[in-house]
Amino acid sequence: MAFASSAQRFSIKLSGVVTELFSGDPMRSVLVRVVKADITESEMTTKGNGRYALQLDRGWKYTVWFSRKGMVTKHVVIDTRDIPPYPDVPFYEMDLQMTLFPWIANLDLSAFEDPLGEAAYKASIRNMSWDTPYTEQVRPLLSGVMEEYEKTYNGYYKRKDRRQRAPGP
Repeated sequence: MAFASSAQRFSIKLSGVVTELFSGDPMRSVLVRVVKADITESEMTTKGNGRYALQLDRGWKYTVWFSRKGMVTKHVVIDTRDIPPYPDVPFYEMDLQMTLFPWIANLDLSAFEDPLGEAAYKASIRNMSWDTPYTEQVRPLLSGVMEEYEKTYNGYYKRKDRRQRAPGP
């Protein structure tokens, strides 16, 4: 008589929807790339519904990249190295929604070279958790960049410039 093995391979199910920032519409053709130990482990392209789903293993530090031609690339870091060898459950689920927006020439978007968020295993809750202090640290910088982005995107500076050049009475 054969016995079924009770040991299962642990994984983290990472999934979500990639949307366009201003419209909220799901984005097709977004490349979602998982990098582990500086090597691309897996990648997929979103379909018309903008959905993606990936699996991450325990014991690694991952960078998950979201990119599409003409859009600002974004990424997050997910550290699974501290997950115990025998977790309470056979998998964790992480829901990660991402928004992308078009590049604008001559606008400093270097803030997006750093991760938008970092997640790691937190023993006190026995699950993966986003690093809230990190998020709070980068939030003011990103808010400032996005305020400038929206002004530029909506033509604020062009309209302001035209008003300054208009002849007076």
